Amino acid sequence: MVYFIFHSVEGNRGLLAYWSMQDRVAEIAKVRDEITEKRKHLEQRVIAMRPKHLDPDLLDERARAMLNAAHPDDLIIFHHNGYPADDTIAASQ
Repeated sequence: MVYFIFHSVEGNRGLLAYWSMQDRVAEIAKVRDEITEKRKHLEQRVIAMRPKHLDPDLLDERARAMLNAAHPDDLIIFHHNGYPADDTIAASQ
């Protein structure tokens, strides 16, 4: 009896392994949700850059970021920690 009780708690398919697996499933679901949100955000930006839906402000922002240029009247504020990789730097006019 002790053998079966021990392995039902400690074994490869015991309660401790089950709880550990549930924690891992929760972590993976959280990562999946974050990736899904990031993908939706990127899809919206791609749709905004299509020729039929071209947003002039987004085009201006991307051109300035890619050319590393700014208008002489623009106010540029540098952030001491830098910017996250998926955000773009926009100069306000």
